[in-house]
Amino acid sequence: MLMRISFLLLTVFLFASCSDNDKEDDPSLPDLPAITVTASGTYTVNNLLGDTVARAGGSASFKTVYYSLEDGRIIPAAYAATDKWDIAFASIYNSSIWANNGTATYNPGKGGPGKGGIYLVVDSAVDKQYFDDESQRPVAVPIAQSLMEEAFDKVKSVPVADDQLLINGYLTLDHFNGSTNGYAFYDFYGQMHPGDSEKAHVVYNLPRTIVVKTAKGNYAKLIIYSFYRDKPANPDIHTAAPYITFKYTINKDGDKTFNQ
Repeated sequence: MLMRISFLLLTVFLFASCSDNDKEDDPSLPDLPAITVTASGTYTVNNLLGDTVARAGGSASFKTVYYSLEDGRIIPAAYAATDKWDIAFASIYNSSIWANNGTATYNPGKGGPGKGGIYLVVDSAVDKQYFDDESQRPVAVPIAQSLMEEAFDKVKSVPVADDQLLINGYLTLDHFNGSTNGYAFYDFYGQMHPGDSEKAHVVYNLPRTIVVKTAKGNYAKLIIYSFYRDKPANPDIHTAAPYITFKYTINKDGDKTFNQ
């Protein structure tokens, strides 16, 4: 069953009281939002609100957004050193994606009980349908939605051992600022639309599935469709961002296969 979770500007701040142990141990912690995911399954998150106030090149840094795949809810930053969150969207336009691992020196969850990790699946059979390895960019945009679904559906299980999951680093944009394979292409110069200045500095998400070991030790796979509000096919430099839309499958029983 596919369920949808939508985050509107007004609902981000509607927090429900809860009986989480961290809150009981430290009453100064803020209340957590209501849990929306209670079972294994496939869920779509629409317009997860990132930091829309900070701007690249400005003096303000982008606030990290912490999200629980296990519970389907945003987690306040005060819970960073807990196992309440599974993925964090950090840095410029919330484009750096971390898993929650308390043992890693540079992880946002450092010192906490999180035991997560993250891994990017690059399927060569899918990549060759849209990506030019020589120029390190898509052949054309927009990239077909069907390729996103193909890449997601082809990941039937966790493809690597836990010790190959990334814990002391993050997933980011493809071949940008010294990075290697990434989950999205950042068209810094507007190469996909030569001569159109409004098409520069646009991010195009790629058909590459992300596998996550959650903070509690369960497994999920996800694919990010867009970082723009309402997931437009042809965003430009003026399109509102970051509003993150993604789909994920979560196994809450430790199973490493994805059958939903």
